[in-house]
Amino acid sequence: MGSKGKGLNSIPVRFGLMGSMIGGLAILGHLWVVEAGFGGWQIGLAIGLCILLPALIMVLAAGNLTSQIAALHRSTEALVAGDFNTPVDVDCACEVGGLADSFRKMVNRLNSNIVRMNVLAYSDGVTGLPNRAVVFHLLSRLSNGGGINRATVLFIDLDGFKRVNDMHGHETGDELLRRVSVRIAKALGRRLDELETCMTPMGDLCDEPPRDTVIARVSGDEFVVILPQSSGNPEELCCAILESLMEPFEIDSAKVHVGASIGLARFPEDAKSPEDLLNLADLAMYEAKRTGRGRMVAVSAALRAQWRDRRDVEGDLRRAMECNEITLAYQPRFSTTDLSCVAVEALARWTHPERGSISPEVFVPIAEQAGLMPLLGAAVFEKAIKQCSIWQRQGLSLSVSVNVSPAEFADTNLVPRLLTILKKYRVDPNLVEIEITETMAMGDFESTQEQMIALRSAGLKIAIDDFGTGYSNLSQLSRLPYTSMKLDRSLILDITSRDSSLDIFRAVTGMAKALGHVTIAEGIETQEQYDALAEIGCDEVQGFLFAKPMHPDAIPAVVARSRFDVADLKKA
Repeated sequence: MGSKGKGLNSIPVRFGLMGSMIGGLAILGHLWVVEAGFGGWQIGLAIGLCILLPALIMVLAAGNLTSQIAALHRSTEALVAGDFNTPVDVDCACEVGGLADSFRKMVNRLNSNIVRMNVLAYSDGVTGLPNRAVVFHLLSRLSNGGGINRATVLFIDLDGFKRVNDMHGHETGDELLRRVSVRIAKALGRRLDELETCMTPMGDLCDEPPRDTVIARVSGDEFVVILPQSSGNPEELCCAILESLMEPFEIDSAKVHVGASIGLARFPEDAKSPEDLLNLADLAMYEAKRTGRGRMVAVSAALRAQWRDRRDVEGDLRRAMECNEITLAYQPRFSTTDLSCVAVEALARWTHPERGSISPEVFVPIAEQAGLMPLLGAAVFEKAIKQCSIWQRQGLSLSVSVNVSPAEFADTNLVPRLLTILKKYRVDPNLVEIEITETMAMGDFESTQEQMIALRSAGLKIAIDDFGTGYSNLSQLSRLPYTSMKLDRSLILDITSRDSSLDIFRAVTGMAKALGHVTIAEGIETQEQYDALAEIGCDEVQGFLFAKPMHPDAIPAVVARSRFDVADLKKA
């Protein structure tokens, strides 16, 4: 039979003992009538009881079954509506009861999974502390009211954490972060297990602003502390944190040293919105680093003015990118032996309609902090490749070097995107060099190696930029497939006045050549510096001594002039 049109009576329910009782009562009634020998109305009454009593019991049983089904239906509707806490109120020794038990197990399993997902969404996987999403949520609750009038936000950044990762590995770095969490909590007079979790038993974020100290890890080596007014004097607590982190950590028999810089912002004096509070605290932290590290800086009127100015610049930068106002200048690079122009480096430039020319040292960090670097980098790369194509049509086969930011380099779609642009403008990948900093190269080594292999397989060249400013692991560096090494200008500055600087440069150059890489010195400003580099055997040079960044239309003349000078040298 089909299932259409079935009602309650079609539900296959076994009543067990109740069914036996109904049958038994009918038989007993029949025997009673026969044995008693009743007649007339007594017989009619007996027959009526034999018929009505089982029917009455059936009605009562059906009513009980119906109520159980209705209860189960209410539970399912509550679940569909998103209420996972409504109990499954069904207690029946029947098939509906069995179904309710299964449904109850499913709800419990679902609740467990929801709690697990919420914990993953709102907790830091390394330290177990609340994460950035929780900080924004709590600060938004704070700014929306809730009985708390004042609070303080501390933005803590570790000093020297990258060095620990480079020297001891990421496992040691993760353990250090966990121990730093414990020390910060202890400096605040707390244990980690008694800190605010900021979550309900179901793992949802609390709707109330924080009533007690909250410690969160918001990114790599950055922590945020939210201190309600009852927590104590914020400046004294900052001093306690800084002092606690000065003591070395012993991890796997190694003594690890880090410090911290702290930015302090007050609610509501400094700002009221979550974004503004965190940005100001972050800015104060960078000021602490800039002025000596290992200290605390509170937001001041000057910092607030600086932050407002940076915010305005960020808004204007977004508009400039949308309106295609970012232009490129190109700085030539020359062969050390004959000073022929062998490549150019593409450099972003921005002329503000009111502020005039804004240095990349100003707008690039702003773009990084605002999350604009992927868009800016993509625009710079396409403009550079388009210009390379123009030079190709002019008969100028010139290599173009383009800087790539950490945000771009971490994108798994980087290589396909670059190849799409190269194909669009019909530019040979061998004419393009991607520059990544030494810090980027030594970050997540496995990901870096994989990305660099993909770039080299696609035919692009790779330069390690700013070499000499980080803490490279040379054995790992030797495993990366880069093609050239750009030695930072800090290694060049006193190369002619200090023998030790010359020895260091000679050693670094020899190491790069031993690994089979081209060596490039940048920031050359004097003839003496060039002469020293030529004697050491550095392959290529770049700097104001030879050429400043210039308009792309001026590049062909520079290339032609360098080739003409080379021809004269050969004739001589």
